[in-house]
Amino acid sequence: MKLFIFDCGEVILNNVDTFVAFSESSGIAPSELLSDYSHYEMPLMDGYMSVEDYYRHLETKYQIMITGDPFREFFCPVVNQGMLCHVRMLKEKGYRCVIGSNTFQPHWDFIMSMDENPLGIFDALYPSHLIHLSKPEVAFFHYICCKECVKPRDAVMIDDRKENIDAASSAGLSAFWYSGLDKERKASEFFSFF
Repeated sequence: MKLFIFDCGEVILNNVDTFVAFSESSGIAPSELLSDYSHYEMPLMDGYMSVEDYYRHLETKYQIMITGDPFREFFCPVVNQGMLCHVRMLKEKGYRCVIGSNTFQPHWDFIMSMDENPLGIFDALYPSHLIHLSKPEVAFFHYICCKECVKPRDAVMIDDRKENIDAASSAGLSAFWYSGLDKERKASEFFSFF
């Protein structure tokens, strides 16, 4: 293994959901907001639709007024220090570690402005909205491997979502599904092999 690709949300950073607070502030029911968002998620993640355009869509559809930048204002990530310890260990052993994450501008701007700089330890950052590719597209994984000059078989993806793990596997990468009540124990066991 030569390259470790880490997802950001719910892997490196916890508490990244903004929908409950956004729903409460907008008056749109959580299930309704999530349903609507699902139609626009990929254009937002791929960087082809701005959050401002999405807010205007919501205003028109639901006849409401959205002030400020709710996706950023309600974004309160918490650093997963345990996972960062694994990253440090891998880097000490000479492995290259990068971020490969679905995200959009307001969340990314917030992460980049965090005082503790949680992504500063990584060798490279591949946010979906800047590379114009998102998971679970196979091209997302191939793009990162190409940029890193690594064959897919020499890379591993660490992600919390099963569809992304399956996509990484189909792209030829190894994958670790960081999920479940015992995910910390499973992560420690997984990284101990390297």
